[in-house]
Amino acid sequence: MTQQRIEDVAERAQALFNSREMLCSEAIMVAMNDAFGGGLERERARALAMGFGNGIGGSGCVCGALAGAVLAASWLLSGRLPPGEVRQAGKAIHDAFKGQAGSSCCRMLTKPVRHDKSAHFGKCSGLTGLAARIAAQAVLERAPELAGGPGTARPRRTSRLAALLRRLADRLG
Repeated sequence: MTQQRIEDVAERAQALFNSREMLCSEAIMVAMNDAFGGGLERERARALAMGFGNGIGGSGCVCGALAGAVLAASWLLSGRLPPGEVRQAGKAIHDAFKGQAGSSCCRMLTKPVRHDKSAHFGKCSGLTGLAARIAAQAVLERAPELAGGPGTARPRRTSRLAALLRRLADRLG
């Protein structure tokens, strides 16, 4: 069951990203918050992670998916664990992500596909799923009581039109 919850979180984050409704960091924060009962309203969870997308606001530095994964895990584990253990979880997420992806730097991860929009999008989609999977596993290892949490991470399909309308509404205020 725990492995299925982890996969559900990863699929949900990837679905949010693939719909173009959210960037990687936002999708992971929303999926994790929903799945494990983080208590944030959807738009608040998304807002907390907005600055991390595109490698920290487009700078190309830390991968937004990694940053969103650490943010979501920290949110869910803080108050349950001492601060030092939450920081250790963050390091474990970083190390696992870097080990599996090959880097923690957005610029390095996307360099081979930067001139191909479709390949770039696919790469980021995969990194979103990977980071969400690693973060969900880190959370459940440290807070197993969340395995049967109140939320469900099953992918909810969001149409591209709905995502476009949501982005337009965000821009209009």
